[in-house]
Amino acid sequence: MLRYGDKQTLEPLPPSGQNGGRKAYLFRNTDGAEPVIMRAYDAHFRPDEAYRASLPDMTETVDAVEGANVPIPQVGIAGFRLPLRFAVPSGEPLLLEARVTGTVSLEADLKGINMSRIIRTFYARKEVVFDLDTLAQVVRDYQRELGSLSARVRVAFSYPMLVPSLRSGLEGYQYYDGRYEAAVEGGGPVRRYVELDFVYSSACPCSAELAEHARDVRGVYAIPHSQRSVARLRVEVAEGAQLHLEDLVHHAREALKTEVQVMVKREDEQAFAELNGVYVKFVEDAVRLLYARLVADPRIHDFQVACAHLESLHAHDAIAVMAKGVPGGFRPDFADFSSLVR
Repeated sequence: MLRYGDKQTLEPLPPSGQNGGRKAYLFRNTDGAEPVIMRAYDAHFRPDEAYRASLPDMTETVDAVEGANVPIPQVGIAGFRLPLRFAVPSGEPLLLEARVTGTVSLEADLKGINMSRIIRTFYARKEVVFDLDTLAQVVRDYQRELGSLSARVRVAFSYPMLVPSLRSGLEGYQYYDGRYEAAVEGGGPVRRYVELDFVYSSACPCSAELAEHARDVRGVYAIPHSQRSVARLRVEVAEGAQLHLEDLVHHAREALKTEVQVMVKREDEQAFAELNGVYVKFVEDAVRLLYARLVADPRIHDFQVACAHLESLHAHDAIAVMAKGVPGGFRPDFADFSSLVR
């Protein structure tokens, strides 16, 4: 070892026999003795069926549960990624990176689940054009193969759509964070969900009135405050109905009118300022506008809507949440949407 003083010196290894006969399990020790465990990886070994059948399986053990021997409502994997070919309303499918969360229920007395099953279930369909119905099949297979009472699979992705500018004739890709989800309880129907994050601008009506008052009464030029805002729409699709992420994008655009822009020239920026002037909105307005669009769509059985206005006036944010009000359905709880604010 090196010691630091006036000079650097290298201390020699202890002479043979100076380690007191202590064992080294993974490495050769100072006496020159070989390790107790010899480590080697056989790159040429290939298991046959008999060898695979001999491997221990923790799901077949008894008296192995640690802690309270109680059921676990959800256990599985999160963050598993693979490319999937997503169906689009018109045109060729889009190959997108998908991020999968898959869970099942685990009964008491069982040690664990085979977590690679969800991965294999997806890879068995990696060439299939993916939509909500495909996901419903996946979750049924997942439930059956793991012998669970309930199963839930969630696929997150970033979905590109080509969006025109307001006046200049340019186009650019807007990316929408979306999620498809399917869940099943026992022998019941598979419930299907679509979730969208939609980013828009919100100009404050109160600030706009005060700015105009300052100009009108005192001749003072003032700029109303506005801010980037985000809405999260989570809907349960009615049984037998078809709904795509693009349908939710259309609802959000029509309800809020002030989606943030991709390609902008001066005439586009002016148009955006005019739009924000026409469609001033509190967070309460935004969530009600979205409610009105979603409640009128018969393809949507139930929904939650959360809006967050990331304030430029305050050091805090303004939030609002609504749900359709289906008995036993979604609740208007912002705790479900806390990731919308920082």
